Amino acid sequence: MTAKEYLNRIRRQNFILKQTEHELTEIRSDILTIRASSLAEHVSGSKNSDIADKYIRLEQYMDKVKHEWDVLINMRMEAKAMIKALPDPQHQAVLYARYINGLRWEAIAVEMGYSWKGVFKIHGQALQAFEQVHHDALASRVS
Repeated sequence: MTAKEYLNRIRRQNFILKQTEHELTEIRSDILTIRASSLAEHVSGSKNSDIADKYIRLEQYMDKVKHEWDVLINMRMEAKAMIKALPDPQHQAVLYARYINGLRWEAIAVEMGYSWKGVFKIHGQALQAFEQVHHDALASRVS
């Protein structure tokens, strides 16, 4: 596995988490809509069990979101330690901004006071340094 593949896992996991949180919000909204509409009507026994089933699914989704958060936190902690092991503070800053904080290239360039080209150059050097320092750890990982 390359340094870029390893670090991009964090960005992907963050995306998965955001999508799961979005789905949870949608499910909550659906349940509230169902509940509000059923309160306006005379509720039969089957409607109550439908709502109860929805709440059970909501709880399951909340557990899924918690799990995705745990995965992301663990990935970030491991990557932070690996990034901190790099000798060049500029390399650390670019990798941290991009992969831990999830910043866009434009924001990194502005924050660091470099051009895009300068940020990309530092990023490339940082990935090479990351691979050199963590060669064994990266080699033992499956893509």
